[in-house]
Amino acid sequence: MFTRRRFFKAAGMLSASVVMNAGADASERDRESHRWWMPDEGEPHRRTWMAFGASAAIWGRGLLPEVRRNLATLARTLAQYEPVSMLVRRDEYDLARSLVGEQVQLHIARLDDLWIRDTGPVFVVNEAGQKAAVDFNFNGWGGKQRHRWDRRVADFVASEAGVKVVNTRLVMEGGCIEVDGHGTAIITESCTLNRNRNPGVSKAEFEDLLMPLLGLEKIIWLPGIPGKDMTDGLADFYARFARRG
Repeated sequence: MFTRRRFFKAAGMLSASVVMNAGADASERDRESHRWWMPDEGEPHRRTWMAFGASAAIWGRGLLPEVRRNLATLARTLAQYEPVSMLVRRDEYDLARSLVGEQVQLHIARLDDLWIRDTGPVFVVNEAGQKAAVDFNFNGWGGKQRHRWDRRVADFVASEAGVKVVNTRLVMEGGCIEVDGHGTAIITESCTLNRNRNPGVSKAEFEDLLMPLLGLEKIIWLPGIPGKDMTDGLADFYARFARRG
């Protein structure tokens, strides 16, 4: 006999089930809205980050003036179309300002070199509209160049941009990866699976660690050429996405 007590017990169980399922759905939606992904570089963005970081110790006194002029030309040109933030050493602030003009925002920082695409963070976004910066632990392209200060650039830029840092134990550079902004990436094995960056990390383990960080669903692996240049063959050396991959 279906008594009132059994009715309320069944109704309570049904109600609890509905609430639990609703909570699970809400939790899933919340997780999805907070899932990070790396946009394509060609998508609209708030600003470009650069580094006025060339030094005589690395570039030599003969090349240094021309390198600085080229950096300034890039910054001034970009600043005509979008905000530009440039890192600069304290003792080179006046020189940088004289070269880049007033449109470029200068940030005093300690630097080893100018390659901020590799030393800086990889910015990620989510559906909730939040932004974060992934710090990939720059190590001077596998210890080939001094990086006492450049290994800290990612955290510094994140702080100046006012976004939280997403940490990982993976070691790589921004130039190691090309994305289409829809879940597909191009990566070179010679760079990321090199023992001078990620010793003992298998391709499967690397994918397991990287894909959730950047919202990836597919990685196109290129072999690359270890030792071919200082970077061991970054992905931006070989290919770019012309359309969704």
